Amino acid sequence: MRMMLTQSLHKVHRFIFTLSSLAGFSLVALLTGTHLGSISSLWLERLGFAPNDLQAGSVERLFTSAVVTQGGSAFWEAMGMTALSVGLAEWLGGTRRTLATFWGIHLATLLAGSWVLTGLFQLSKDTGVEELLQARDVGPSAGYFGCLGLACGRLPGRWRGFGLLIGTASLILAIFLPARNGESPTVKLAADLAHLIAFPLGWASVLIRSVKND
Repeated sequence: MRMMLTQSLHKVHRFIFTLSSLAGFSLVALLTGTHLGSISSLWLERLGFAPNDLQAGSVERLFTSAVVTQGGSAFWEAMGMTALSVGLAEWLGGTRRTLATFWGIHLATLLAGSWVLTGLFQLSKDTGVEELLQARDVGPSAGYFGCLGLACGRLPGRWRGFGLLIGTASLILAIFLPARNGESPTVKLAADLAHLIAFPLGWASVLIRSVKND
């Protein structure tokens, strides 16, 4: 009995960041009602992130936007992808590496995308770019796609490159798919581009630095 308990605790510890993330997302979903329906405009305005927020100094939105989703089916999709992607990354790469990858790539993706869009708008004053700058979104997808890239990067041999190819091709294809009912095409495009940045970043991080499993 004691040995079984020790083994169970070891397994839980192996996925501590994954389980903590799932618990945190669930708590925020209950507080905002997004476990049942779409996020309200009030909560989106309070917690969401748009590239323009950096110019306003609202840096905290980089973090708050990651712990809530668009709600309804999007919440359950995020829970499933977090369990799969973050869980795999934590199993293959360890807790510290996965935590750093999730938050590091989430922040890097939002910051890089915001700076690029800001630069493009300053050069072109294009209304389409301006819409992307103002598009407010939420969700942990950049983080968990980065972790999925990390997991693929830890695969053995030729499977590593195969995972990068399939994952990147799928994310490129997703850009051309139509937005779902009630989904803003502008927000979808911004999210799809973020995913396309995050996944290969996670994959490449394995080549940059090797970290032992926890």
